[in-house]
Amino acid sequence: MITKNDPDVIKNCLIRVRVTEEEHERFMKRAHELGYRTVSDFIRTLIDDKTEENEESDVRNAS
Repeated sequence: MITKNDPDVIKNCLIRVRVTEEEHERFMKRAHELGYRTVSDFIRTLIDDKTEENEESDVRNAS
């Protein structure tokens, strides 16, 4: 799938997670509260933020 925001990025992998209806509603609510169009956009940001924090921590620990 080619993304609308960046046609040079091809997304061809899918991650599926089963959640309860309540969890799904919480994800949707939180995503929209924070201004994300989709839950996927929200989750990607959470993963990216966490990855950056871990990388910074690894660099500090290696020094």
